[in-house]
Amino acid sequence: MRQLALTATCRSGCKPPLLLHAGLGRGLAALPSATLSSGRSAVTATIALPRSSVRVALELPYPTPEVAEYLFEPDVVAYWLGDGCALLPARGAIVLLPDATVHRRSQWIGSGGPGRGQVTSLTWPSASAGDGDAAGLTVEHRSYEIVVALDDAPAKARVAFRLSPRPNGTSRLRIQHSGIESEAERRASLKAWSGALTRIGRILVQAERSRRRDRQAVIVVHGIGEQRPGQLLRGFVANIFDPDAGDLHFVKPDYVSPLFEMRVATVPRSDAARPTTDIYELYWAHLIRDTTVAQVYGWMLRLILSRDNRIPPTLVRLVWLIRIVLVAAIIAFAWLMTLDVSGWLKGIAGGALVSLPAIASFVLKALRDEFIVGYAGDAARYLEPRAENIARRQEIREAGTKLLEALHDGGRYARIIVYGHSLGSVIAYDILSHAWARHARSRGAVPKTSSRALRALENLLNPRPGRDKAVDVDQVQSMQHAAWLEYRRNGFLWRVSDFVTAGSPLAHARWLLNLDAATEFADLVRERSFPTCPPQTEQIPSPAVGMLRKVFTFTHAYEDERSPRRTRSVQVPHHGGLFALTRWTNLYFPYTGLIAGDPIAGPLRPCFGEWIRDVKLRVTKGFAHCRYTDRSLEPDAVAELRTALRLPLRRPMADFAPSGRDLAGQS
Repeated sequence: MRQLALTATCRSGCKPPLLLHAGLGRGLAALPSATLSSGRSAVTATIALPRSSVRVALELPYPTPEVAEYLFEPDVVAYWLGDGCALLPARGAIVLLPDATVHRRSQWIGSGGPGRGQVTSLTWPSASAGDGDAAGLTVEHRSYEIVVALDDAPAKARVAFRLSPRPNGTSRLRIQHSGIESEAERRASLKAWSGALTRIGRILVQAERSRRRDRQAVIVVHGIGEQRPGQLLRGFVANIFDPDAGDLHFVKPDYVSPLFEMRVATVPRSDAARPTTDIYELYWAHLIRDTTVAQVYGWMLRLILSRDNRIPPTLVRLVWLIRIVLVAAIIAFAWLMTLDVSGWLKGIAGGALVSLPAIASFVLKALRDEFIVGYAGDAARYLEPRAENIARRQEIREAGTKLLEALHDGGRYARIIVYGHSLGSVIAYDILSHAWARHARSRGAVPKTSSRALRALENLLNPRPGRDKAVDVDQVQSMQHAAWLEYRRNGFLWRVSDFVTAGSPLAHARWLLNLDAATEFADLVRERSFPTCPPQTEQIPSPAVGMLRKVFTFTHAYEDERSPRRTRSVQVPHHGGLFALTRWTNLYFPYTGLIAGDPIAGPLRPCFGEWIRDVKLRVTKGFAHCRYTDRSLEPDAVAELRTALRLPLRRPMADFAPSGRDLAGQS
C-alpha cells in the first residue's frame, strides 16, 4: 500500500520532534521518528513548525503546470480543502479556507464554517503569455504561488500556497500558514493542512491506478500483393518490439474484426511509460479480386502519358525511357511496313511485331498473376477512380472505418496510432479522412472547455510582422499533441494521435491521385477533398484593423450541462482539419538509381504540407521498399519507425486523476 509520510517539527524549543504518519485513506497516528517510503511511488511530505507558522510540503510526481491546472479547479479545491472551501488563483479573489486556520481565538477551533480571506499576491505563469519569462524559463520550470490574507485574524496572518518545479520533472506543493499565536492554533492548523495533504495523496493513488490501466491501440495496414491474414501483424510486432529488451507479447483472437482469420497482438505495459499496447491489422487483400491485365495496362498507360509536371522528379527519367521504348517500337513497325520487300517477309515481320505482346504475355504468364495482377493490380484498382473500382474502394474504406469506430466506441483506449506501408498508407489516409469527417464532433459532456492550444497552432500560420515564418517540425508536433490532449479534455472522442507512413506512394500524389485529366491534385487540396498538414485555411477579419487572419477552425456550440437553457462554444477544426490534431510522420528510403532505394516512396511535405515530419533514411543498395520493418537488414530504419510511433504515452495529471464531480461523490 502506498503511504503518505508527514514529518512535523516544533521549533518552539519546548517539545521534541514529532512524526505523524497517515496511511492513505486513514486517520493520523503518532509514530516514533523514522523514514517512511514505499519505493519509487512513495508520497512524502514534511511539516515544519516555527514559533508563529506551520509549513507543510508534498512531493507530486507530475509537472507544475499540470498540478496547478488540476488541483486548483473549484470542484477539486472543495475536495482537498474541505466542503464549502474555495481558492481561486486571481488577485483580489475572495477565498474560503478551512475554519481551523481562521477562528484562532476560539477554544473550539474547527467548529464553524469556512473562514474568509483574500488573495493579496499571485504568481501564476500562463502558457499563452509566451514561451519563457525574462530569465528564459519555460512554464514547466517556473513556480506558482498564491498568498491569502486572512480576515478576522492578526494583521500578519497569511496562508501561502507555493507550487515549485523539481529537477526530475516532478513538483512540490508547499503550504505555509503564518501569524499563529498559540499552541492550540498550531495544532489545529497542523491538523487542517495535514488533512489536506492526505486527501491530495488519495487523489494521487487514484491517478496511479488509472494510469496503470491505460491502454493504447496500433492499427497496421498492409500494402500491395497477395498478403495473408496476420502476415504483416506478426512481422511488425517481431521487429518493432524487441524480446531481448523485455518487450514480450502474446496473440489472441481479434473480436473486433468480422474475419475469423484475424488476431490481435498485446504487448504489456513497460516501466518506460509505455502503456499496454494492442496491435490490430486491417486486412483488405481479399476485397480486391478479379483484376484483369487490361485494367492494369490501362492504368499504367494513363500514368505514362501524364504531363511531366505531374510526374515525380525522381521518376521522370524512368518514364521517359519507357516512352522512348514504346515510340521506337511503333516507328520500327511503321518503317518495316514501308519497305519494298516481298509480301511474305512483311507478313512474317509484321506478324512478329504484332505478336510481341502475346509472346511477352506468354513468357510472363507465370509472373502475371503474382506481379502484374497481384501487385500492380491492387494499385490500379484502388488508385483509379473508375466506375468498376468504386465498389472495391468503398468496401476497403468501410472495413477500415468500422475498425476505427469500434476502437473508439469501446472506450477502452486512451489513444490510437495508425501505421500504413506502401498502398496501405494511402488506404489508411483515406480511412482517417472519412472517419474524421464523420465523427470529429462526437463528444461527451464536460464542465468546461478551452481552445488555447488550437489557437496557438493557428497563430503559427499568422506570424507577427518581422518574425520568421519558418517553423520547427518538432515544435509543431509538440503543439499538435497539446491540441489533441485539449480536444480530449473538451469531451471530444477523437483518439487518433499519430499517423505514420512508410514507403508511401502519397509522395507521388500529384501523379496518382488526380480525379481526371482536367482536375489537378492542387484543386482537390484547395477544396479540402484531401486533408493536409497543416489544414487548408480560410481568411477572416483579424482584430488588427485592416488585417486578415488564416483559420482552420470554426465555433462549435453545445448545450451547457449545468444550465440546459444556455449554450457554450468551443473552437473545432473543419472537416478537412484532421492533421491539426493528429501528427503525421513519414519514413522513406531515397531513390538513387534504377534498383537502388525506394522508387515508390519519397518526402510528403511538397504535396501535403510543411507540418509533416519527413524522415529520410540511409541510402541503400537494392530495392528497399520492403525493408522498413526488417530489423535484420535495416535496424536503423526500424529504430526510426519505433521513434515515429511514439509508443511511450505522456498524459497530464488531469487525464488520470478523478474529476471534480467524482471527488464530490467521495466527500
